[in-house]
Amino acid sequence: MTIAPKLQPTQAGSIGVFYVTATYTPTLSDEIDIQVGDQVEVLVEYDDGWCQGINLSRGGQKGVFPKHCLDYYTPTTEPQQQALFTEINSNEADRVKRVSSMYVA
Repeated sequence: MTIAPKLQPTQAGSIGVFYVTATYTPTLSDEIDIQVGDQVEVLVEYDDGWCQGINLSRGGQKGVFPKHCLDYYTPTTEPQQQALFTEINSNEADRVKRVSSMYVA
């Protein structure tokens, strides 16, 4: 697995760009699909463990996703670091379901 160079933030005031280490499949309309190795720009961190951001690797989709899916440390190309890029299991996916963090008018 090759890790892409870290992208630069696109929005002023964003928290930063981070690599995705666990896949998340959206269950609500305000959520976005993130896959292992994607880069997302975090715009807001909510106190319920979710973030709002932009998936820079998949066409700039904007939405919310679980914070635990991100790696807040800069990964390297070392084999032991690449092992961190694993998919979440179905039990963990069931634990992260939520109602919504965003208000839809």
